[in-house]
Amino acid sequence: MNEVRIQQMFAVPPARLFAVVTDHRNLGKYMTGAEVTIEREGKPPPNGLGTVRKVKARGLAIYEEVVRWEEPKAMDYRVIRGAPLRNHLGEIRLTPTPDGGTQVDYRIQFSVPWYFGGGLLGSYLAREFESTIGKCLAMMAAEVRGAA
Repeated sequence: MNEVRIQQMFAVPPARLFAVVTDHRNLGKYMTGAEVTIEREGKPPPNGLGTVRKVKARGLAIYEEVVRWEEPKAMDYRVIRGAPLRNHLGEIRLTPTPDGGTQVDYRIQFSVPWYFGGGLLGSYLAREFESTIGKCLAMMAAEVRGAA
């Protein structure tokens, strides 16, 4: 099992930040070369529980479903098709900080079947996820800081 953990501090409270971090349609602007669309809206619409988003990048289309929605503190999602991942779970947690900001903890767990490269591909993907998501969160932090 591979695991990625990323932490980012934000200068705004969770109630304001949750909408930014969970906005599927705007996610693509933080990911170079990626396009994100909503295939099925969830509850509450459009980003909530049951939402299916398609992330298209590098010629691949990966479909993810929101499986937990606790506004303004948590969202979980899992890959449902399009990637050679098994047991995938992405978890986003927003925790208020004493200074009125938010600490975001982002964790992804997944495994890659042996016939797709197993541990070797898993290690590579973990580094890619950490880099890409880390950059996305840093860009979001800069954007909300500028808008504060």
